Amino acid sequence: MAETARLRNIAFVGPHHAGKTTLVEAILAHTGAIGRRGSVADGSTVTDHEPEDAAHLQSTTVGFAHAASADVDMTFVDTPGFIDFFEETKQALAGVDAAVVVVEADPGRVVQSQAILDYLESTRMPHLFVVNKMDRPGADFPATLAALQSAYGRHVVAEQWPVGSAEQFHGYVDLAEMKARLFEPASGTGLLDEKETTVPADLQEQVQHAHGELLEAMADFDDHLMEELLDGSEPPLEEIERDLCDECSHDQIVPVVVAAGASGAGVAALVRAIVKWFPSPADAPHLDAEGRPIAPDPNSPAIARVIKTSIHPQSGKLSIVRVLSGSIKADATLTNIGRGNERVRLGGLYRLQGKKQEPLTEAGPGTIVALGRLDSVTTGDTLTSNGHKVLLPRVPVAEPVFAVAIKPKERIDEAKISQMLARIVDEDPALRLERAEVTHELLLLGSGEQHLSVAVERLARKYKVEVATAAPTIPYQETITNGTEVHSRYKHQTGGHGQFGDVWLRFDPRERGAGVTFEEKIVGGVVPRQFIPAVEKGVREALLHGTSGYPVTDLHVTLFDGQYHDVDSSEQSFKTAAGMGVREALPKCTPVVLEPIAHVQVIVPTTYTSTVIQQLTGKRGQILGMNPAERTGFDMIEAYVPSVELSRYITELRTGTQGLGTYSWRHERYDPVPGGRVAPKAAV
Repeated sequence: MAETARLRNIAFVGPHHAGKTTLVEAILAHTGAIGRRGSVADGSTVTDHEPEDAAHLQSTTVGFAHAASADVDMTFVDTPGFIDFFEETKQALAGVDAAVVVVEADPGRVVQSQAILDYLESTRMPHLFVVNKMDRPGADFPATLAALQSAYGRHVVAEQWPVGSAEQFHGYVDLAEMKARLFEPASGTGLLDEKETTVPADLQEQVQHAHGELLEAMADFDDHLMEELLDGSEPPLEEIERDLCDECSHDQIVPVVVAAGASGAGVAALVRAIVKWFPSPADAPHLDAEGRPIAPDPNSPAIARVIKTSIHPQSGKLSIVRVLSGSIKADATLTNIGRGNERVRLGGLYRLQGKKQEPLTEAGPGTIVALGRLDSVTTGDTLTSNGHKVLLPRVPVAEPVFAVAIKPKERIDEAKISQMLARIVDEDPALRLERAEVTHELLLLGSGEQHLSVAVERLARKYKVEVATAAPTIPYQETITNGTEVHSRYKHQTGGHGQFGDVWLRFDPRERGAGVTFEEKIVGGVVPRQFIPAVEKGVREALLHGTSGYPVTDLHVTLFDGQYHDVDSSEQSFKTAAGMGVREALPKCTPVVLEPIAHVQVIVPTTYTSTVIQQLTGKRGQILGMNPAERTGFDMIEAYVPSVELSRYITELRTGTQGLGTYSWRHERYDPVPGGRVAPKAAV
């Protein structure tokens, strides 16, 4: 592999269906990395090699590929665009130095790139925009550029201007060189060449204006260029290109270029931009957990970050890492810092071209490679050589916002389901496996409906375990609103000793959240001391199933009188009598069903605030307030919402906000259920 200065590690990010995978495939074909282009439609692309990718016609996991151009070795990380898989994208971005943000030539879809753009800005990662699908009907570059600039600032600036659009898209103008390049078929290859020519006359005015905007944007970071512009002189091309490279690689400007990935139009220029404008690992050192830069020195101890985990049922586990410093050999033993300094020995070293594993003997700083059979290593771990004590910061994983209850369809799979699910969770840190506290259901939690649906599909394909999924059972409860007293006697006579237990019980409602308390006020030993624990046990067991079948809570039970028989009384008879008393008393206490209420915080762009408030009130939500969020242009809405109304809320929220809304929640309290509103699937 090339020396560090001649490496580029680039992520392709952007909304789903923007054409990221198609562009990567076009680059691989253009550079000769593959002999034949695949397509997303038939599931034959290099980076979308998982069956779930083909089934959903979009990336459902991160893919890796590589190519070379102009003596520069490029590694591409093709990320999912659907918001459900955003957490995996964030983990992979920790391994690259720059990003290509792919958007369609449709101003209406620009807003869908906001989550990834906010993340890139927070990490100060250099990036450029590709306005893709310029050959599609209705493609509108000027409007899309304006939408990008409106959303992300004036330093988003065109570096190319399209020649034609939709079916007439056949070239572009390089706004730095002020020359046009027209596409023409390359002889016998199925690829496109570029023919240099002058700027078309009908574009002169637009191109001159765009050229001026490019120079002005760069001049904000170059005083000499600013002086030239104020003097009215045209800067030399060398100065423009130097500023373009420097300012893009330092995330000061964000160039916008054009392409049509399906035909390969604009791909050659995109490759040149990646090579020239983006930093190499030597120019973009990563930081450790204490904020210190890590020099990409091949002679230093090895330091690597795990950015992705992949498990194959037959070939085992692959840990994809970014090597930040030093070199890693195929038979190396590394230390897993942060996990007890465990020593792990590699079971192979590979470079990935999609699902193809290309064996390596050694990998140096700046490379992205796969390490074989490190069973205890997980995504986010730091691996070092020679016991070197350096810890890398972990990428935080957002809390799950969607859950399903799962159970195996076949009884034979019950013994292995937990183990197989653990492997699925190991591959995806955004997944979580929990046992519900009240209902004891096995829950799979994640970032959305499609996220969990794909995980279940993967479980069935990889490990032959099919599971049934359902909405988690709502843990309803029951309580009383009035008090009462009951007398309960259990008497049963058979041959020999009989059964006799007699109790007087008083039931009083308590404040919400107080739980169940038991007290005895026996005077004179009318109920012997040794039988009182049995009475309490009988009461508590009977309260597990109230008049509606739900656990009863928030009441105080007092044992204040009773009788016993010297021969026939026993713990069991008093326990039975107590249970009978509970079942007799509850209907007399005007019982009500309680439902869990969640405290919800919703973060949405201000343009969707009214929509979200309507959503929440339609879910019986009580709006507590609305305030500006920390994120500029967003509001935070707080509300109390019944938990039963939130089972699919993340899907509804994203649908109503173009994928930009998110929410968090915590259990707040239990409230009485309005009449007839109990969900059919409740915890009994």
